[in-house]
Amino acid sequence: MGRKIPAKKHRGVKDPLVQQAKRLQSLKGKINAPPKDPDEQPIPKSVTQLFAFQNKEQNKKKKNKKISLKDDGRVSKAGKNPIARLKKLPGESGRDFSLRINSTMRALHDPMEQLDYPQDVEADDMKGERMAALRERRQRKHKAAMKKDPSLKDEPKMTRTQKQNLKKQAKNIKIAEETARPDVQYERVQFGDLAHAPPALSAPRRAPPPDRAGRRDLLLTSMLAGGARGGAGGAAGAAELARRERVRVDVVAAYRALKKQRRLEEAAGRKTSRPDRARRT
Repeated sequence: MGRKIPAKKHRGVKDPLVQQAKRLQSLKGKINAPPKDPDEQPIPKSVTQLFAFQNKEQNKKKKNKKISLKDDGRVSKAGKNPIARLKKLPGESGRDFSLRINSTMRALHDPMEQLDYPQDVEADDMKGERMAALRERRQRKHKAAMKKDPSLKDEPKMTRTQKQNLKKQAKNIKIAEETARPDVQYERVQFGDLAHAPPALSAPRRAPPPDRAGRRDLLLTSMLAGGARGGAGGAAGAAELARRERVRVDVVAAYRALKKQRRLEEAAGRKTSRPDRARRT
């Protein structure tokens, strides 16, 4: 036999209405309940999962560093330091070993020589020859730029205080623009409020007036002989209803005649195009 699935035993007949009443009573404080803080906006779970990759590195657990021990049980301080891992080669003297350590340390502290961006001041440049060469090079570049654009001569050089004043003025203008912007006004809507009617919006001042129903200039208005524009009164007499019916019939007849004329023109155009195709073939 199969395994018995443990379940709640039903002793007696339970009233479904009573069960539903108990269930609704337990959910009374959860369904349609106002939020505790109306200004708090809970973040959906999908959004948190979407941006979870940003905090992925922060949430990583720190790995325990492995402690390397020596043969005698002492803690090795080498770690990732390459200099501590250097060992004396067989047949190497103590002086050569110390020189190799010094050269390695020098390479670690200053791995690349600054050839692309030479320094203005160097320890070896005692007489200032390198500084003088750099000044001459800058002067040559400045003269070449002046020859290409002679308008640079007329522009006066700005002092440091003038540049700082310009920066302050630009900063003040930016702050004034930000403060001049109107603040966004939010409408406070309480939980459970009902809107019994749509908001009454006023039309803009320069907006054109809307066309009223029944008074628009339609396509077939000019083709009608009588007055197609009739009054839109609610209580119209029998004569008014008969006149409107005649106008409607005239409009339908005019529309059908216009459509028939277009079909005849299209058929005539097709007939004229067929002989031309036969001649080409």
